[in-house]
Amino acid sequence: MRWGLKPRLIFAFISIIVLPIVASILFIALFSSGVDQQAGNEDDLDLLLSEVKSTIDENAGYLTEPALFYEKVSPLLEKYDIELKVFSASGDPIFNSAAHQRSDGASIWPDRLRKFNVDILTQEHGELSAEIKANSFSVQPFRQFQVIIYAVLGGAVIGLSVLAALILLWTWYISKTVLHPLKDIYHATEEVIEGNLDYKIRYVKKDEIGRFIEGFNLMRSHLKKSIEQRQQYEQARKQQIASISHDLRTPLASIKGYVEGLEDGIARNEEMQQKYYRVIKSKTDQLDRLIDDLFEFSKFELEQLSIDKSLVNSSEFFQEAFLSAQMDYRDVDLVLAGPLPSVSLNIDSARIKQVMSNLVDNAVKYGGTKIVMEVGEHGGFVQLSIKDNGQGIHSEDLPYIFNAFYRGEKSRSRESGGTGLGLAIVKYIIEAHGGEIHAKSQPGIGSEFTFTLPLYLRGVKHGERTLCFFCVLFLPLFSEF
Repeated sequence: MRWGLKPRLIFAFISIIVLPIVASILFIALFSSGVDQQAGNEDDLDLLLSEVKSTIDENAGYLTEPALFYEKVSPLLEKYDIELKVFSASGDPIFNSAAHQRSDGASIWPDRLRKFNVDILTQEHGELSAEIKANSFSVQPFRQFQVIIYAVLGGAVIGLSVLAALILLWTWYISKTVLHPLKDIYHATEEVIEGNLDYKIRYVKKDEIGRFIEGFNLMRSHLKKSIEQRQQYEQARKQQIASISHDLRTPLASIKGYVEGLEDGIARNEEMQQKYYRVIKSKTDQLDRLIDDLFEFSKFELEQLSIDKSLVNSSEFFQEAFLSAQMDYRDVDLVLAGPLPSVSLNIDSARIKQVMSNLVDNAVKYGGTKIVMEVGEHGGFVQLSIKDNGQGIHSEDLPYIFNAFYRGEKSRSRESGGTGLGLAIVKYIIEAHGGEIHAKSQPGIGSEFTFTLPLYLRGVKHGERTLCFFCVLFLPLFSEF
């Protein structure tokens, strides 16, 4: 199970708070577990207080003579290594053993930890109070306090040590899993800014940072691919502009040569002149097609290629388009296969005819002698396919034929080569109508281009649409009667 960044940070904060406390408590519990066995118990302390009370009570008569009273209580003081102060009921000091004892130096423990108070009722002086002060914690019953203090101090040291270790550990972990990846992302960003799109960040965890880095790498990859495609497009564009310039110059040179031949009287008879005129017209048509393609593509690039849609009947439209194509290509066996569907289409008739003309023209241009057009209705779309028996398209060229300025014909024949813009414009027109276009081909066998156009349904009124729905729904039931 892989934890995300947020659960890990929450776990880090909780562990920093809880683990030092738990470690301190465990240490204190383990260290002080043997206090009763090793350092005495509360009975020893009660015994001390009882002995102090009885000793003071028995010798209360000597309190007026401190030296003599000290001699009486000194065995008790030496036994427990303590100092003793006695106060009257009003709180006035009566006796202080420190004046008679030899001091061994200052204790490491503060006085408030070493003092105990006890009240005494005597026959001689009535109510008295005594203050007992332990000189060390090495003698019973004070050893248990030493053990407890050591346990508390040890627990604090252990807790602080665990806290410091956890802070260092989590600092290292967060630095490794958060700060270092962020540093890598920053470095990768600088590399991308500098133009190095091959710099990949490697991070295997599937947490928030991992998903971010995965998105960054994906963005870098797409950016690299986009730039490469743009560079390829620009390179093809430059090459194609140079090629189109040559394409324009060639028919112009031919036209100029034939016109000069007519002016010089080389064509002396009418048959020769007619031949010259036909060549000039052919070259002029070629120029016209080149200029039309460039003009259309310039509008396409500027997104100014207008699409003026109107409602048409599919059967009438495709019948008219087919007859028009037959007139334009009389030397080709152009066949319309199957019946035409009669449905409503919302299309730009001129643009769709341009698409069909372009596809038929390409089929003829690349050796098609028989062209079959087929129109059908499939799943809310009208589908038209144009199939030829021409040269076909190589598999390596097929994915790019709809790209602008792409020409699969490497020989660049002046007769068959075009601008490489026709199919790009065709794709734009079809997609502007909400349809799709694709092609399949086999070299030496032929090609088939297929495009779709959506049916028009918005012209049906709401009541008519509801009626049609119920008719379609219940018609099978009524047909049984």
